[in-house]
Amino acid sequence: MADWGHDGSDIWLSVHVAMGQMSFASTPESRYERMPRMDNAYSIIFTAAGRVDNRDELIADCGLRIAACEKAEMPDSEVMLHAYRKWGEDCPVHIYGDWAFAAYHQKERRLFLARDHFGNTSLYYYADPQVFAFASSRSALLALNLAPIEMDELYLAQVLVSWFAYHGERTIHKPIKRLPPGHSLTVTPERMDVRRYWRLEDTAELRLPKREDYVEAFRDVFDNAVQCRLRSVGNVAVTLSGGLDSGAVAATAARFMQGNGRRLLAFTSVPRFETTMYINNRFGDEFPFAQATAQYAGNVELYPVTAPLISPIQAIRRFIRIRNEPCHGASNYYWIGELMKCAREHGCRTLLTGQMGNAGMSWKGDVFSHSIGFQLHHLGWRAWSKEVTRRYIPIGMLNLYRKLRRPKDSWWKSSAIHPGFASRLNLLDRLMSAHDSLMAPTPRRPLEQRYRIIRPGSSFAGAVWAEIGAAFGMETSDPTADARVLSFTLSVPDHIFMDPKTGMDRMLIRDAMKGRLPDEVRLNRKRGRQAIDIVMRLRACAAEVENALYELECGPAAVYLNVPYLREVWRMIQTQDTPEVTRLSNVVLTRGIMAGLFVNGFGKW
Repeated sequence: MADWGHDGSDIWLSVHVAMGQMSFASTPESRYERMPRMDNAYSIIFTAAGRVDNRDELIADCGLRIAACEKAEMPDSEVMLHAYRKWGEDCPVHIYGDWAFAAYHQKERRLFLARDHFGNTSLYYYADPQVFAFASSRSALLALNLAPIEMDELYLAQVLVSWFAYHGERTIHKPIKRLPPGHSLTVTPERMDVRRYWRLEDTAELRLPKREDYVEAFRDVFDNAVQCRLRSVGNVAVTLSGGLDSGAVAATAARFMQGNGRRLLAFTSVPRFETTMYINNRFGDEFPFAQATAQYAGNVELYPVTAPLISPIQAIRRFIRIRNEPCHGASNYYWIGELMKCAREHGCRTLLTGQMGNAGMSWKGDVFSHSIGFQLHHLGWRAWSKEVTRRYIPIGMLNLYRKLRRPKDSWWKSSAIHPGFASRLNLLDRLMSAHDSLMAPTPRRPLEQRYRIIRPGSSFAGAVWAEIGAAFGMETSDPTADARVLSFTLSVPDHIFMDPKTGMDRMLIRDAMKGRLPDEVRLNRKRGRQAIDIVMRLRACAAEVENALYELECGPAAVYLNVPYLREVWRMIQTQDTPEVTRLSNVVLTRGIMAGLFVNGFGKW
């Protein structure tokens, strides 16, 4: 776990129990951290990692009457310990931030683990009748060799076909589990209980008098989510695209930092090659929009990241070792790694992102949340009739229609999966019957659509960024994934997200960012596209692609990956310049290569 301990480490040992912490000082208070901690008064061994965002509130709630100088030296892990002392196993719901902790009660031989609400940390565990082990890093558990490691083949298939059912407690290493976000776990010699302590799905709808009231209330919640993430011993950076979410994070952070005489560093992935032929109805180069945001905010140092020295294949090989599993967005790793590297070289220890905005604060809104007149005007009679039929036809009839029309032999061509492997798993029938696969009908209620994207209680999007951050010596944090931001934005009535006069979508964030983002960004309705020059980058490392495909042909991966089809896609990528080959580069070639290289090295990573 060396990557997790840039500032040292410590362990606590007894006859049957060991606990440790790899230290990374990202906040001023964390410089005083000494974990694991023996709490003699309660006979608890406590260790933790992460950042608490409602420190002052918890310190007050726990009845700690301490001077400002003492508070400045109290690390967040100590605040978590006090919260655990007061509320016991009910404390996680009170702690906001990106954190994970463990408390071992020596007398009762009871261990308690918990992760933050949305899971912006990483926590894995292994259990059998004799041993329980946990770690932020899966590599640490694999290194213990506690049991033979078997690959979860269904997990691999789900990654390949973009079926996000693999989010949750499973990992591709069958004996090893994730503790899902918003969950806690209690272990004794007799039992092991996993409990979900936070349900975003239980959020009640908020009723305010005016549309403007929602905007003002959201701005207050969002400002707090950004401001509390600016405690850092180093520079603070942001991943800045040309869109609304990261733009809102950057503009808001820059405002707060200006008052403290600090400047925000922003890093934007920029294509090296011409992208016009690949963009379709999106935009390829996000730098002009990012530049407009930085200039308008006025307190931002913007750096373009072109990643000229690392190829997509080199990045895939590196990230297999970082993530220990194949990943959905394999084509993005060259720019993510280079962006992290650049931020670290500029003295940054904190990196803000805006990954979870789409279904939260920048939700587009649903036309059917408005009057029938609005629906007809916005959609037209034909589109309206078709959508009404889809929404109100009985689910049983809709599923029957889908099964009758389901593709027989070509459905797998949107992935690199081997047809024989898919058939052995009966994957198509599973996809057709699952409520959360790409082949399932779009949920009819807007909230259901948003939950499918956010995946509360199961998403490991935050853990991905935590693990990548650790590898590059960075604390990553996402204000758009703040539990309070998500709770608020999911409570906003759906009609608030669309302008009733113009039909413009994403109005909550557009209105909230008036005066913070330039109108060319705030009112832009086109979306940017990540890794838009992936086709040209793959052509530039053709020999590496060929070598990777040869490795897949000659290794165990050939059973799982359709290598002939990968080669067919590769030939298309080398000769065609269309949006379709860009899509195939992302969902077939790079994802397939990452999955295949992982399979070939399974048990070695």
